[in-house]
Amino acid sequence: MALNSVCIGNFKGVFDTQTIPLKPITLLIGPNSSGKSSIIHALAALAQTVNLPNNTRPLVLDDEFAYVHLGRFIEIIHSKNYTHGITLGVTGGKSRIRRLEGKTASVLEGEPTTVYTFKSTRRTQDLFVESAVIQVAGISFELSRKKTGKYSIIASATGRSFGVDIRNGFAVDPSSVRFDPQTFAELNPLFSAERTVQQELRKTLYLGPFRQPPQRRYPTRGSAPREVGPRGEATVTLLANEMVQSKVRKHTKQVFRSGSVLGLAKNLSVSRVGGSDLFDVKITLEDGKQFPLADLGYGFSQILPVLTQLSFAPDQATVLFEQPELHLHTLAVRPLAGVFIDAYKKKGLHIIAETHSPELFGEFLVEMRKGNLKPSDFVAYKVVRKDTTSKITPIEIDLDDFDVYEIWKAGLSERC
Repeated sequence: MALNSVCIGNFKGVFDTQTIPLKPITLLIGPNSSGKSSIIHALAALAQTVNLPNNTRPLVLDDEFAYVHLGRFIEIIHSKNYTHGITLGVTGGKSRIRRLEGKTASVLEGEPTTVYTFKSTRRTQDLFVESAVIQVAGISFELSRKKTGKYSIIASATGRSFGVDIRNGFAVDPSSVRFDPQTFAELNPLFSAERTVQQELRKTLYLGPFRQPPQRRYPTRGSAPREVGPRGEATVTLLANEMVQSKVRKHTKQVFRSGSVLGLAKNLSVSRVGGSDLFDVKITLEDGKQFPLADLGYGFSQILPVLTQLSFAPDQATVLFEQPELHLHTLAVRPLAGVFIDAYKKKGLHIIAETHSPELFGEFLVEMRKGNLKPSDFVAYKVVRKDTTSKITPIEIDLDDFDVYEIWKAGLSERC
């Protein structure tokens, strides 16, 4: 079902804890250094924590294989105070839980929410979970860390307290609880909620603003990525693997169809160089002429990871983009809105994009006026830095009277 909200507090540009609803199409608009990336990086940090193999840390802020390299705790926490904590959480997915009341069992469905507060030791910079609130189907649990370093969880429905441990990542370790039928019944919603949220985070994909420049030839080295990578470095490997393994090549076809919609390419060719692990990428332009990707400048090479990520993303995934329009001409930026809408409608993706393009923003309004996108499926947030913190507010849009360029000219100030 993808992620439907993110909770952020004392993280990068954001000080006061706030919950930000996410729509199928969510845009983050604002000046440079206003804090737009704080929202995307919060989601990326949670996603990389559950996605990195053999991870033993409760929250991954930096790692050789991380999506985003955020640095140390003291560099990320807004208040720059070790006695304070960073709050991060998400809502998304659907949990089915079995609730036992006496001898009567009932099955409930709900969208789980997990919100964690992380702290760090001063000397070693080791992060730990300080507290958490997990909610699903009207049932909530409160986790707290004791002075001994152990944890307790209180079930709101009964007030019972359980001693637990935190496993790799930021979820409660089920093996740390001694189960009897009553305990299992009480804690089942907790484990179901955390499992659902982690499944959604495993489907959260990130592409940053600094992407790999076009190469003359691309080595695959036998790797089998599932996404394009934070710099788009695995884009051609994904397409090359499909070329070798499948005759249908649906993703390659989808990518060049999207490129055609943007007016950038008529066809895309990925071919092996002899029997090596090297691959050539060639683009056929609208006039029928074919060129190696490296001979076409930066535009297509920078949008190719975006289009590939959309195609390979699993259904109901959450896809994070920083400046997806990078190096694109206005004529290609505008139809990108339609590509995003098409990906949402066909695959149920939730697309969260930080953008500096009024043309991209404006084209979503055009699509809503045409009826191709419901206003309830779109939200744009204005992010501005004020009084040393980022202020995140939804932009109120009247489709009959909203001028994107007037707003942009006003600097996204009090006009929206």
